[in-house]
Amino acid sequence: MSTTLRTAESAEDTGDRPKVVIVIQQKGGTGKTTIAINVAACAGRSAVLPQQKSDDEEPPSPVVATGIDVQGSIEKWCARVREAKLPFDYLVTKGKTGILPLIVQDPTRRRIIADTPGFMDVDPDAEWDADPLGDSRTADALRELLSIADLALVPITPSRITWDEAEFTIERILKPRKIPFLVVINMHDPGKDKSEKQLGKLKTWIDERQYPRVADPIRRYTIHEHAHENGTLVTEYKMSGTALNAREDFMKVALTMEQML
Repeated sequence: MSTTLRTAESAEDTGDRPKVVIVIQQKGGTGKTTIAINVAACAGRSAVLPQQKSDDEEPPSPVVATGIDVQGSIEKWCARVREAKLPFDYLVTKGKTGILPLIVQDPTRRRIIADTPGFMDVDPDAEWDADPLGDSRTADALRELLSIADLALVPITPSRITWDEAEFTIERILKPRKIPFLVVINMHDPGKDKSEKQLGKLKTWIDERQYPRVADPIRRYTIHEHAHENGTLVTEYKMSGTALNAREDFMKVALTMEQML
């Protein structure tokens, strides 16, 4: 269900505020939304729900999936999922600022998993030591999200075209802001890369830069490609060998994420 906000002035003072995890990569097409929504689903399934206060009031989920892209990708996906199957609440800002800082004050939440736009608005002329984010509504929304982030998941694929953009995201966006990050290898095709030669090259590239990463990749399955249009989450796939493998991949990401927080 879409989320409502409950604020508490004491939440930040006591340190009892939700941890904010963002999924971010300069390069589009790396599976940011798929990772965000399925990690939120895994986290939501593992979370202990708050006790319901009355028959009329549904307790909020400890996990919130959110997004700042103006297209509202998270919202469109969640709208296709039967509400009873959503193991998290969701909130979409569509680039509006001032909303996410409020939800961080909600003491009923434990994790906020935030999707970012499919592209990153950057200033190509920015000096190396300057903020490379551009001057736009999208860039401002991303700056706000980065200011409250506790951890960043950076998707990267075996295709070399995503590697430099992942490095840019880490070195120019995350490190200057001292945001801890975790690289997530996504879309590894075990059928085409049976010997894992390309996967090995990517792991070596990541490890040479001493970037922390999830040990195993998220494998590329057809079931993922149709999940958005079918309104399904990895936690709700019909049971099969592929579905179990797919769920295991995202559970590993969620577990490693928890270990980092």
